[in-house]
Amino acid sequence: MALEHDLLAQARHLATVDKGKPKQANLRRAVSSAYYAVFHLLVSEGSATVGSRLNAAARAKVRRAFAHGDMKEVCKIYAKATGAANFKTPEIAQLLTFPIEAEVKDVSQAFHDLQEARHSADYDVSSKWSRLKALTFIIAAEDAFSNWQVAREFPNAKIFLFDLLLRKSWART
Repeated sequence: MALEHDLLAQARHLATVDKGKPKQANLRRAVSSAYYAVFHLLVSEGSATVGSRLNAAARAKVRRAFAHGDMKEVCKIYAKATGAANFKTPEIAQLLTFPIEAEVKDVSQAFHDLQEARHSADYDVSSKWSRLKALTFIIAAEDAFSNWQVAREFPNAKIFLFDLLLRKSWART
């Protein structure tokens, strides 16, 4: 099984492993694993798209070029996009067909929300996590996987993957 699928399974396991009151560490790691599952899903798809003719070593280099913060910003734009005006750079907007498909937007929103949840789970020791709250994010990750299976067939999904990797370069005028 691919890493992203293993991470998603691990997230659900960690959220449900404790009988009775769950350990905060398990819930926090569950949320983090759910985020990383979606991160690796998009990175895997992106590197396969960008580097489809590259050998495994070169594709691994492409995978390392994806940056969490850049991806979050791109996802924020796609999740809210109603038209070309939402894109700060018309050079990127002209590559897309509007409206952007709901599945692409849903994957984008899930990635954005999961990254924020992961930051809270990993760094905000004052936050308390419930099993229900953790499972809500895990379900969002599972939905992102399902939505991606539909979204990946759309031309906009290919542009989205390139944008996740190349946003800073593409944004240059």
